[in-house]
Amino acid sequence: MRNSEYVTCGRVCAWSRGALVVVALLVSAAEAAGQWPQWGGPQRNFCCDAGPLADKWSAEGPPKVWSRDISYGHSAIVVDEGTLYTMYRRDDQDIVLALKADTGETVWETAYAAPTKPDMQLDFGPGPHATPLVVGERVFTVGAMVHLTALDKRSGQVAWSHDLMEKLGAGHLGRGYGASPIAYDDMVIVNVGGRAAEVAGVAAFKQATGEAVWQSEHLGGGYPSPILARFNGVDHLIVTQGAERVGLDPATGKTRWRLTVDSQSAAIMATPVWIEPDRVFFTAAYGGGSRLLRLSVTDEGDYAVEELWHSRKMKVHHASVVQIGDYVYGSSGDFGPAFMMAIDLRDGAVVWRERGLAKANVLYADGKLIILDETGLLALATATPEGLTVHSQVQMLAEKAWTAPTLVGTRLYLRDYKTIMALELGAVAGS
Repeated sequence: MRNSEYVTCGRVCAWSRGALVVVALLVSAAEAAGQWPQWGGPQRNFCCDAGPLADKWSAEGPPKVWSRDISYGHSAIVVDEGTLYTMYRRDDQDIVLALKADTGETVWETAYAAPTKPDMQLDFGPGPHATPLVVGERVFTVGAMVHLTALDKRSGQVAWSHDLMEKLGAGHLGRGYGASPIAYDDMVIVNVGGRAAEVAGVAAFKQATGEAVWQSEHLGGGYPSPILARFNGVDHLIVTQGAERVGLDPATGKTRWRLTVDSQSAAIMATPVWIEPDRVFFTAAYGGGSRLLRLSVTDEGDYAVEELWHSRKMKVHHASVVQIGDYVYGSSGDFGPAFMMAIDLRDGAVVWRERGLAKANVLYADGKLIILDETGLLALATATPEGLTVHSQVQMLAEKAWTAPTLVGTRLYLRDYKTIMALELGAVAGS
């Protein structure tokens, strides 16, 4: 079964209340079961059909279901059949961790050696940065030193593993590899990237055996996770590596379209957002800004891409953004002041920006934004083109809380460098 990362945030929320037959074709079984199997959730866009959620919280915040210690790492939490999966760091090892979703108790953990490299910048730690992927009975992980590993999700036993730095010349990107893997058909696909001209940009492997399936043309390394989109009746794998914005055939790795942007946008970290039926949104900090591209088909039947607009006003660092209708909402800023911001997809105009929260990740469910800023402040808000209304906020984690939150049903999962926890956001318990 192919992943269904094609549904935009606005349409997921609207269609989930309708009776459109197309939903059955697009919404994955994981979403129907209330799961969060990959980076960004069921549709890889930080939107989910969850709730009902409380409209506000008490002064103490939403009820805490459980909390426990966890060691260093930024890997987000995925959820499948009552089990949580994430990664953390212990000495020179990467650890893949499985926990019971209802209690936080350890189900299993699997460790492998992953010593840092002498040329790395470790002032923000050694990772892991990427988020696991659950497909069927397997969990796929990529550590900061670019070890791609397939594990049995029930036991944690390693089925196969590749050192992609050794095998393909993949780059650790200085601060450690960060892109999360994605599934397509019977393959798992990962960014590779590297400085050498012979290094592929993206590679695909058989999920069952780890056998190499294809490698794309050369592209430099990149932190943003790839996404899938459906355009012109076919699937496109959209990858963001350095200054390159590229669409690949996910079955073969062949390039369908490619656009090189300005060098200030090469340090992009945020995941792109597919805007149906033919646009893709990118955003980068460090002066890069946001841009909207449109795909088309030429008279000769080739794919073409054009930039509709580029604005340096919204600059999302390594955080999530969400699309609701004609607007994108997110946190603009890198190492200075940050603003919650709304941008109009039609022309790139800033609709509003609000102070009060540090650099933050966002997710959207039940008509609400859940915002977790890097200081550990958790907020519940409503975002519209008219502005941002914060209903509740509470300090839940510590600096630097850079891991994006996860929501399944009414249960929210959070982590920082030291703590992982579950909160109940349901309307009865939290109102």
